[in-house]
Amino acid sequence: MIEIRDALAQDARQLALIGIRSWEAAITSWGENSAKIRDNAHAAYRDFTANYWDRIVVAQARGSILGWGARENFDHRISDLWIDPQHHRRGVGTVLLNALENGVAAAGYEFAELETHARNTNAISFYEHFGYRVTSFSVKYSTSLQQDIEKVTMRKEIGDPADAQA
Repeated sequence: MIEIRDALAQDARQLALIGIRSWEAAITSWGENSAKIRDNAHAAYRDFTANYWDRIVVAQARGSILGWGARENFDHRISDLWIDPQHHRRGVGTVLLNALENGVAAAGYEFAELETHARNTNAISFYEHFGYRVTSFSVKYSTSLQQDIEKVTMRKEIGDPADAQA
C-alpha cells in the first residue's frame, strides 16, 4: 500500500537521487543527451531537496521511498513530481498527484498548474489522463541547467476548494 507523508530533512539525499534517476530516464526516452547537463541537474536536485524538503510530499511503501512531489511556493503550482523509474506504472504518480492536488485545493485554489518538458510525451499523457490540458508552450532559460528548455504549461480545474475539505 502506498502511503503519503511529508518529507523530512534527512530524506533530502534520497529524494535527490530519485529525482536524478527519474529525470535521466525521462530525458533519455526522448533522445536527449543528458551528459552535457548532468552535473548541473544533479546539483539542482541536491540543492532543491536540501533547501525545500519542507515543501515535498513523499510516497512510500513498507518504509521505502518510491517518489516525491512538491509545491515549491505553496501555491496552485505543482513544481515537481518524480517517481523512481523502478516504480513507474505502479500507481505512485497517481497517488502523489492526488495528494498535491488536495494540497492546492485545501489552500483555496480552484485550479492546479504545472510545467513539464515539451518533449516529455509520457508526462504530458499522464497529466492529460487526469484532466490537465496544455495551456501554453514556451522556451525558458533554466538557471540550474544553464540552457533554454522547451516547456508546456498544463492546467486542471479542481473545483470548489470546500469540496477538498469534505
